[in-house]
Amino acid sequence: MSRITKEYRLIRKTLASDDPTFNPYRGIIESLNPIDETDLSKWEATIYGPEHTPYEHYQFRMLINVPDSYPMAPPKIMFEKDAILHCNIKSVTGEICLDILKPQDWTPVWDLLHCVHAVWRLLREPVCDSPLDVDMGNIIRCGDTRAYQGIVKYFLTERERNNHT
Repeated sequence: MSRITKEYRLIRKTLASDDPTFNPYRGIIESLNPIDETDLSKWEATIYGPEHTPYEHYQFRMLINVPDSYPMAPPKIMFEKDAILHCNIKSVTGEICLDILKPQDWTPVWDLLHCVHAVWRLLREPVCDSPLDVDMGNIIRCGDTRAYQGIVKYFLTERERNNHT
């Protein structure tokens, strides 16, 4: 049985559990599953914005492509286009800058559940030294977290307003 098939079974079991010891992702990962159960190479995940961040009270959808060479090569994880503003995410494409998702830093020890959790942690702890959005990275680097949070909140409010019109 392939690794991704085993992961899928474990993901379903983990996320369905109400036991916080078995499912430490409650309140973090809403869902993680293949788009079509007959094709385990294309997945989607929905995460909650971390508490005490401008992303709190929002949900974010990510698309995941699992290459044939997985787990020897990392999955490609991206947010939906124009869905989020963050210094380590290129909003117009959804591309994410996260070391563990780079081929040179990837290890087969990681799995999809841990990758999605790592992206959630990136929302909570931006890394302004390797920004894909240089302007947002510079705002954090200058120490103006209030401005960063205000811009993100404005972006997300406008996103919600545009999605409801």
